[in-house]
Amino acid sequence: WTFRVHFSSGRQSVKMCCRCCGVTQQKVWVFLLAAIFLGLGLLFVIWWPDYINDIVYEILPLSPCSRTYDKWSVNPIPVYLHMYLFNWTNADQVRVKGVKPNFQEVGPFVYSEVKTKEDVTWYTNKTVSFYGKRVWHFEPEMSGAPLDAPITGPHIPSLAASNVIRDEPKFIKTAFNLALNSNGGALYQTHTAGEWLFDGFYDQFLDYALKLNNSMTGTINSNRFAWFLDRNGTKEFEGLFTIHTGQGDIEKMGMIQFWNGSNHTGFYEGECGIVNGSTADLWKPNLEPEEHITVYITDTCRIINLVPSGETEVRGIKATRYVAAPDTYDNGQRDPNMKCYCPKDKQPDNCPASGATDLGPCAEGLPMYLSHPHFMYADESYASTLTGMNPDYEKHQFFIIMERKLGIPLQVNANVMVSLLIKNDSDITILRDVPEFYAPLFVTSSKAVIDKELAKSVKLLLNLPSIGLYVGISFIVIGVVIASIGVFLTVTHRWYGDKINSK
Repeated sequence: WTFRVHFSSGRQSVKMCCRCCGVTQQKVWVFLLAAIFLGLGLLFVIWWPDYINDIVYEILPLSPCSRTYDKWSVNPIPVYLHMYLFNWTNADQVRVKGVKPNFQEVGPFVYSEVKTKEDVTWYTNKTVSFYGKRVWHFEPEMSGAPLDAPITGPHIPSLAASNVIRDEPKFIKTAFNLALNSNGGALYQTHTAGEWLFDGFYDQFLDYALKLNNSMTGTINSNRFAWFLDRNGTKEFEGLFTIHTGQGDIEKMGMIQFWNGSNHTGFYEGECGIVNGSTADLWKPNLEPEEHITVYITDTCRIINLVPSGETEVRGIKATRYVAAPDTYDNGQRDPNMKCYCPKDKQPDNCPASGATDLGPCAEGLPMYLSHPHFMYADESYASTLTGMNPDYEKHQFFIIMERKLGIPLQVNANVMVSLLIKNDSDITILRDVPEFYAPLFVTSSKAVIDKELAKSVKLLLNLPSIGLYVGISFIVIGVVIASIGVFLTVTHRWYGDKINSK
């Protein structure tokens, strides 16, 4: 069909050229076409949003052949580990009355991170188990200091052994003290940042303890020390995780079922030892606006709950910001339900003040503590005994920015600090006349932001329901226009070949 406009004697008439169709046939075709567009439009408007959402939620669950698998098996966006070490600038003055230990943050030492899933095993109950192997590469151009920067810190082997022996009878401590002083024992030591982090360094006292191998020194596996010694590229360190794939119940997608074959860590009592939440690699979709999210991190020996703190936007995608609350590292002072994070042997009167979790249960008794960086939100007793702590809410906040509908993390800033409690002990030379204080050891900050290409894919998935809706509205408008033309031609008898019009 084509429309021809004919001007005659100041009058305009519209004729439809259709040599092979009668008026009735023209009406049938026009109104049928209008009905098709209207029907398609209504179908898209009413049916498309739910249909496309169902399709999206069908492809989200994890399976060996799913599109989710590729993004899950290897981290799909660049992840960088920012490490900060604390340099003990006045360690030689620690026994001077009135002088507080001073710690200077050095870094960041930035490592690019690639995490892959190893030994993936699928089960008929819709779960999958795996090891998470991480490989780190130092990025000097992104770092704030070189790996050969000298860092003075507490002599961890000596202090760990001293803590093990602290409550033993005096004659045993005396023997231990002699052995410690004769075999490299010290309060502090200086090594390069690279040695502290991954490379490791030989330690005389560790070598002695390794050969001795008795209860006085605790379990020793090497005569070398580093915070991440032999961990780069090792799959077993974080343990074996078993998670739900989301098949059959998308609400369970990514939820941890077991860690090393158990649903309890064994580190803390009751609810505080239960393994749940996500490994931060896979999340369930359709999170409610007020719903919190939970992540389990092997290094922290516990779950960390993150609560929604408002809406934000990352690369044009609207999302919700989830943060670790001020009472995240409480020990029952703010929230009675957090009492179980206090080790049983310290209850009820010797629990740590609010703001730091005692890592002793999973650190073989070493008095290490987990907190927000620079003791942010913590009781003043942690930072009041030293100098150099400068908490910064924007920099040190632990947060995950999540697109709630699809359950996709868009930005991560996972900040934690580990510190060591150093206490006076008159029976041990290196601790004699030393004031009690919490020595900050290091801050780890895992950072990631969704890249532009992946953001485009996420936007497309999020916009598909709206695209269908707009297409449907367009079809309805086209259908109405065609139907209106048909009605106009019928009322004015201007169909091509209409007898009334041809007179």
